Amino acid sequence: MTVRGEIAKLLFYVCRIFPIKKNKIVIDNYAGKGFGDNGKYIALELLKRRKKYDIVWLVRDKAENQFPEGIREVPYASLESIYEQATAKIWIDNLRKPTYVRKRKGQYYIMTWHGGIGPKKIEKEAEDTLQESYIQRAKNDSKMTNLMLAESDYTYCKYRNYFWYDGEIMKFGSPRQDILFHCNNDLKKYIFQKMGIKDDCHIFLYAPTFRNDMTEDDLKIYQLNWERLLETLEEKFKNKWIGFIRLHPNVAKLDQHHNLATNNRVFDVTSYPDMQELLCISDIVLTDYSSCIYDFALTLRPGFILARDFADYKKERDLCFDISQAPFPIATSEEALMKLIKNFNLIDYQKKVHKFYDDFFGLYSGGHAAEITADRIDDVIGGKFHF
Repeated sequence: MTVRGEIAKLLFYVCRIFPIKKNKIVIDNYAGKGFGDNGKYIALELLKRRKKYDIVWLVRDKAENQFPEGIREVPYASLESIYEQATAKIWIDNLRKPTYVRKRKGQYYIMTWHGGIGPKKIEKEAEDTLQESYIQRAKNDSKMTNLMLAESDYTYCKYRNYFWYDGEIMKFGSPRQDILFHCNNDLKKYIFQKMGIKDDCHIFLYAPTFRNDMTEDDLKIYQLNWERLLETLEEKFKNKWIGFIRLHPNVAKLDQHHNLATNNRVFDVTSYPDMQELLCISDIVLTDYSSCIYDFALTLRPGFILARDFADYKKERDLCFDISQAPFPIATSEEALMKLIKNFNLIDYQKKVHKFYDDFFGLYSGGHAAEITADRIDDVIGGKFHF
């Protein structure tokens, strides 16, 4: 049973008759999407510590997800989920909580925002493009938040200046990025096995972002000549290549008839729950304006931008910085993309990546963010940290 609105708000208050369970941690990822993003890596670190924590994950479709032992799955937006949240000591979420959610005194909320370094203006910075209902939701969420996690000076300033938030921000990285610092061959083989893909091939991941008010016909902006692209990659890098395409959740449901994976060596990985694992095994990433490429650059592997509709996109989403400042080769057409791939120089690219992050962002990430976050959770639950 799905519960929302005023009834859900009332139930949050009713559930206050039940005591807060100090060992309970409730995690949500993209409003019930499943086992991924920052929450996954925090949960895995907590499980490693073998403490008697009751970890609850709010999920829309249990059948689509595989959770490790030690995590309880509870239906998102259900009566049960309201009870679990109302009686948990710790909340972890990467998306703004609905306005009906009400936090109690003694509960601790870690907001692990789903974005990171990227050119798009967000939250208060883009206030004139946001619906009033979302603004109220964001303000309510920030009012409840106790802690945010920043991986750079850039995101720290975003959270401080544009998130309607004046609470604590810890500077040590983003838990979901940890895997990118520890992505060795054994880990890659494990992910390949889990996906059922042979590990003797190289992966080209195409992960574009969404546009506002898209329809099914608008998906043509994502089409690629995959056959030619894979041939170009094999000619340049002398390896066997396959393609992945991953659509943004906001538009994934629209791809009913286009079948953007148009080649038998191209796989639609939109429903795969963990983007970070896809970044870990990918050898090249292509996007348009998604922040995922700024995470991927931490691996120092090649990233490209295909900005076919840049002028229109700038009208829709004003940008914080000119993407030409980024280290990624930028194409405005498929033809130009092929030329960039043919002329790509890895050493020059890696120098640009280092300079970009050092000069522009002030990066804190070092591969231990999940551990540090779990330390804070231990301290809150153990009573060593007072708030």
